[in-house]
Amino acid sequence: MSPAFMQTTRPAIGIDFGGTTIKSAVIQDGRVLAHGAVIDTQLFPQADALLAEILRIIAVLRAAHPEVVAVGVGLPGLVDSVNGIVHTLTNVPGWSEVPLRALLVERTGLPAIIENDARAMAYGEWKYGAARDGRHVLCITLGTGVGGAFILDGRIHRGAQLAAGEIGHASIDYRGLPGPYGNTGGLEEYVGNHQIAARAAQLYRAAGREVPAEHCTPLALAESARRGEAIALGLWDAVGVEIGAALVNVVWLLNPDAIVIGGGVAQAGDLLFTPIRRTIRERTQAIYHDNLRVVPAALGNAAGMIGAATLAAEATEA
Repeated sequence: MSPAFMQTTRPAIGIDFGGTTIKSAVIQDGRVLAHGAVIDTQLFPQADALLAEILRIIAVLRAAHPEVVAVGVGLPGLVDSVNGIVHTLTNVPGWSEVPLRALLVERTGLPAIIENDARAMAYGEWKYGAARDGRHVLCITLGTGVGGAFILDGRIHRGAQLAAGEIGHASIDYRGLPGPYGNTGGLEEYVGNHQIAARAAQLYRAAGREVPAEHCTPLALAESARRGEAIALGLWDAVGVEIGAALVNVVWLLNPDAIVIGGGVAQAGDLLFTPIRRTIRERTQAIYHDNLRVVPAALGNAAGMIGAATLAAEATEA
């Protein structure tokens, strides 16, 4: 069993700051004690107004749970978790060079941490979820984009500039589709949920079928595949091979003992996991894959909150 799993942490507030919604909860030992109201980020276009709403939710949670000892926030974008600064956020304008940790400490009086959302999710899954028996773990999230984070030798690996884990930009074809930052063939250019939908529509058109857009979402495609629909089955196999090909590089490089996959696209289940596992086995030696677990995330939408809150609570004990 990984270290510290049996220890009891004090309750903390965990906040999952998404591109469209912000979720919060009081967390203790990986359990949700109370949920905060969900914030629609589109209703607060100014960073100051959005921060004020976050602080209001924190105050409501603390009133109900005065035993809370810290606040942790997971955010999508470039986050300096050491100095507590948000450099930039994905899909949320106005958050540039924001000293969020200092603002939270000043306005709540509680210790606070901030972390990249994928790393918060990974920490939650490692401590209390699908990867809790691992020492060397990759967690990836499959949604609009592809996020990733590493636990190496039982610790979050952030990299030299605190930006490690961006497997979505790892190329699976150096002559492939153009992507941001000058790279080509990045994984998320193929397996993001919008890209999967566009590929499905193209495949249906090539087969002489005009299919409504709502039938091309990953959820709808999974339902079609489970009914035996050939185009959907073939697309899920292709997507699984592409994700597997990216993971093969990680397996060769880092030799993890677990890969945890979450996010909306991962809800396809075995339609996705079977070709991922097959691809890893076909493209690596047995010493790399025989004891490697490739498993779905276990904590669902609470993983980011659990990870952020746990990091915050543990920081008060350091």
